[in-house]
Amino acid sequence: MCPERLPPPNREAGTSAVEFLIAAPVLLLALLGTLQAALLYQARAQLEVAAQEAVRAGTLHGARVAAIRDGLARGLTPLYTHGRDMTALAKGYAAATLAAQQADIRILNPTQEAFADFAEQTRDPQGQWVRAIPVDHLGYRPTSAGSSSGVNVQDATLLQIQVTYVQPLIVPFIDQIGRGIYQIQQGLGFFGLPVRPVIGADGKTRWGISMQAEALMRMQSPVLAQDLPTKAGLGQPQNGPGTNDPGGGLQPIDTPARPIPSLPDFDEEGGGSCSGSVGSPNEDTSGNNPLLNYIKDRSSASSDLSSLLGGGR
Repeated sequence: MCPERLPPPNREAGTSAVEFLIAAPVLLLALLGTLQAALLYQARAQLEVAAQEAVRAGTLHGARVAAIRDGLARGLTPLYTHGRDMTALAKGYAAATLAAQQADIRILNPTQEAFADFAEQTRDPQGQWVRAIPVDHLGYRPTSAGSSSGVNVQDATLLQIQVTYVQPLIVPFIDQIGRGIYQIQQGLGFFGLPVRPVIGADGKTRWGISMQAEALMRMQSPVLAQDLPTKAGLGQPQNGPGTNDPGGGLQPIDTPARPIPSLPDFDEEGGGSCSGSVGSPNEDTSGNNPLLNYIKDRSSASSDLSSLLGGGR
């Protein structure tokens, strides 16, 4: 009687597990990368809105970079607000203020040459006499180009800015990939990819993607010479105190450019602090809207940014 033959060994046993171990990290990385790409797309769209808010603030305040940076912070606030109560909104504004301080802001138009061509004595919105490029009666002013700037006074009252902002990479593993790319670029001395360091609300250095947006708007106040670039210096950014230099690393931020006041605690619905009707054109909302009072008083009150943020998000 012949012995029973055993079936031949299955040489493909366990291959599915090996293939899964190889494919799983790739699929997981692709999933996380897709999520991060969606967040970057959202940030890019919000940056366009923030640039419009920034240039509008500049048109109302003589093209001052400080006002432009404040407007940028207001426009970036939705990216940093996580919650529906007033406290979350205030913390989001504080974090956005820190991000705006690290943004590069370039004024592309007007220039110092345009100021030299068209500046005259005029009144600012407060009624004070200042030397500035006037914005009144532009339809009746000469349209001839200035000898130094090469533009006419109508074009000299168009405020054009360029904002370069770094959106942090917040998805796990993707942020570490960004860090690795930046370190490789730093080692090679080549910064071709737009990966830059940025300081978060908790004071820690993170890595993000640099993105740009431009905005253009007609001045609504006389153009002051304080922050206008020369034609030769149009490529030089008006850096904030915490901007990063790709070749030299990140400069730490010691204190915010503007002091951030502390806020009272609010309940989830806004509490009694927001009581009172809002919307009447002649109504004084002072004391009824905590966030409005917070924004209005931010230049006069004093507090530490980290205390408002609670040590991080």
